[in-house]
Amino acid sequence: RFPATYNSLTDKHLAGYFSNPRIRRHLQKAGLISRSGRIIPEKEYRLNAMRKDQQRHIQDSLADAIFRKVLDMERHHQLERKRKIEYSLRKERMQKIKTSLVLDLVPQRHKFLFFQVEQFRGSLEEVILVHSPHPPLGPRTHNGLSAPVAGEGAARSQRRAPGLGGLCGGGHSHQHQTKEPAPSE
Repeated sequence: RFPATYNSLTDKHLAGYFSNPRIRRHLQKAGLISRSGRIIPEKEYRLNAMRKDQQRHIQDSLADAIFRKVLDMERHHQLERKRKIEYSLRKERMQKIKTSLVLDLVPQRHKFLFFQVEQFRGSLEEVILVHSPHPPLGPRTHNGLSAPVAGEGAARSQRRAPGLGGLCGGGHSHQHQTKEPAPSE
């Protein structure tokens, strides 16, 4: 049985063992000796161990709080996106309902005019998109347009803007001759 005051670090028979550099590094990491080789008293060792435990606990608590905050922010972001989508869908549904109510109240001949205006608005928005500045989508052709844009312009020039009597899109406007139905007698 060892006496209560025995300390193996002070045992002269173990001095050779404790002078080994690998063992000294291990004792320093464990907090039993200082870098200079001074033996740390038991009270100081326990105080240092308590400080390390407290620091580890604070770091763990901080990491956990950060993790929970990030999860909370992500959850909030997802709810905000869901709320915006639902609002947009509700707004779209309300617009459809308002349009149908207006159309129910408007005489039949005005409905045709309303649809022409809506189609014209869609064509106008498309023309604005075509002519708004944007980077080229591919290499340029001999006429200075990029190939995909040149192809799109040709396709767009075939669309008619309702109520204009001309072709719209691609920057070209041509007169369009329509055949009038023969008056019935």
